[in-house]
Amino acid sequence: MQFRNILLAGGLLAAFGAAEASAQGYLTSANGLVAIGVNDTGNLNIDATGLGGPATINAGPLGIAYNFSGQGGRTGWQDALSPGCLCEAWGVSTGGLNSASVSASNPSTGTVSLISQAGTPGTIFISLTNPVGTGLTVFHAFTQSVETATGALFKVEVTLINTSGAALTDVRYGRAMDWDVPPSEFQEYVTHAGVALGGSSLLLRATDDGFANADPLVAINNTGIAAVPNTNGDQGGIRDHGSLFVFGFGDLADSTRKTFTIFYGAGANRADALSLIATAGAELYSLGSSSGCTSSFGSRCDDLPTYIFAFDNVGLPPVIGVPVPAALALFGAGLLGLALVRRRA
Repeated sequence: MQFRNILLAGGLLAAFGAAEASAQGYLTSANGLVAIGVNDTGNLNIDATGLGGPATINAGPLGIAYNFSGQGGRTGWQDALSPGCLCEAWGVSTGGLNSASVSASNPSTGTVSLISQAGTPGTIFISLTNPVGTGLTVFHAFTQSVETATGALFKVEVTLINTSGAALTDVRYGRAMDWDVPPSEFQEYVTHAGVALGGSSLLLRATDDGFANADPLVAINNTGIAAVPNTNGDQGGIRDHGSLFVFGFGDLADSTRKTFTIFYGAGANRADALSLIATAGAELYSLGSSSGCTSSFGSRCDDLPTYIFAFDNVGLPPVIGVPVPAALALFGAGLLGLALVRRRA
């Protein structure tokens, strides 16, 4: 795939300022089958109208989309996050007292700046500084990950940095997203795997509530929608639901950091999605699957595009063994298409 340097109309936003303007962009895979839309606050779901790129992306909302070619009666880019609810969100907290969250309805509780680093084309760097009033800086770096011939994953390197001048205690991060998987939007199957608490695991809470407040101090008590919290496997059958995960990173000394990885993407079918997860070495995942195999929408559609939300570096073992390397290819230099434009709020 060809890549483009980050484009910023009017140049970089003023450092940790420019609250009146926002930027958003999209990433597309080398095989032209997967795309994600990224806001300058680090959450997904954007208005892709006027952003350029593939014509079928260039209209309406974009969260995680797969380019259908007749599967399930659909053709063109089909999004599994944005229908009905722009609910993809994240939040942080420190000390069990201070917290903040970012979502479509609450786009900036901290100070936002778009960061472009020289020599790193094809990467979106997003910084949310001091979101909880205690000197915690949160970086989200969206870039390439892995792909198959029929699917792809993008990764987000999330870095939490203590810039407070003192120790921060009980640093937490939450992420929530609502699956609306085509062609049976609002009637999907959600599967969790890798969920484990205690020991080396940094996971504190996992539920199927994609509508949840991602603020960790609230999310830690989330009871889910259709399944018992902190369980693996099917999350309650056919429902309009999603996934919420809360992580605890312990205490951060001054000027220290914690880094972990989030993956977003899709495969042509369930087997393809699992191959992507295995190659990425993810430790925890949620799969969003359609229930639209038949007119009755009565079964999980393993042969239709399957969407992925996963994590790595959260203290768990890889959830799936790595497949034969020849079956998949790592994204390399030039394997990312990126367009990023500035919009006025």
